Amino acid sequence: MTARSPDLGATVAGVHLAFCAMNAPEALSLPHDLRRLVTSRTGAIVLRTATVHPFLHPEFRSLHNPGYDKLVPLVRELVATGGPPVVATIAGANVEEYGFLARAFADAGTAWVEANLADPWVAATVAPFEDPRTLRTLARRMTEAAAVPVAVRLPERTSLPYARVRDVLADAAVRIVVVRNDFGGLEKFVLEAGTAFDVVAVGGIHSGYDVRRALAKGAKAVQVRSALVEEGPGVFARLEREMRMARG
Repeated sequence: MTARSPDLGATVAGVHLAFCAMNAPEALSLPHDLRRLVTSRTGAIVLRTATVHPFLHPEFRSLHNPGYDKLVPLVRELVATGGPPVVATIAGANVEEYGFLARAFADAGTAWVEANLADPWVAATVAPFEDPRTLRTLARRMTEAAAVPVAVRLPERTSLPYARVRDVLADAAVRIVVVRNDFGGLEKFVLEAGTAFDVVAVGGIHSGYDVRRALAKGAKAVQVRSALVEEGPGVFARLEREMRMARG
C-alpha cells in the first residue's frame, strides 16, 4: 500500500491554504515579484503594506508604497488567476484610514486583511498599544468595515500584556494575530493569550524544520522573509519538500 502524502496545508480564519507557509509582506514589493508567486508553492500571496496615500519618508522606509489605489487593481488581477489566496496589509495614520483600507481591499477580493501595527510609523501616529481603548476602536472599525477576516500584526514589544491584547482583539472579532517567530513573540503570546486566534509566525524560517517547529509551538502558518529574498519563490517548494521528507 502506498503511504498517504501528508497534508501540509492550513486553514486560517476559515481560509484554506494549500501550504502553511507564505511570504512576509516586506519580502516582496514589486508587482512582477508578486505575480511570480502565483505559480509557486506559497500558501498565500501577501502584499506589501499599503497606506491611503503614496508613502515616502526618509525615517520610515519600510512603509514606502504607491498608495492603495495602485494596489487594489493588482489584488483583483491576482485573485482572477485562481492562484493562492491574496492577503492585503494596511497601515493608517488614524482609525478612519484603517477602516477605509480594510473595506477597500476586502471589496477587491482579498482573503483577509492584515493591519500592520508593528511598524514604528504606526506607533508614532496611531499609538494603538498606549491605550486599550484605541486598540479596541481601531480593531472594531476594521472588522465592521471588512467582509473578510481581519488580522493584526503585533510589534516586537507592546506596553499592554498579551492577555489584555487578547481580550481587546477578541472583543473586536479579530480572528488572526501575526507575531514574531521567537520566544518573546510566538511562544509568549500563545502562553499568555491562549488559543483565541489563529496565529501566524513571521521571521526565522529557513528550513522545513523551522516551519514544523513554529507549528508545534502553536502557529497555524508562517511567513517567510529573508529566505525568500535570497532564493526567490522556489523557497516554498524547498520548504514543502523538506517537510515531506522529514515526515516520510
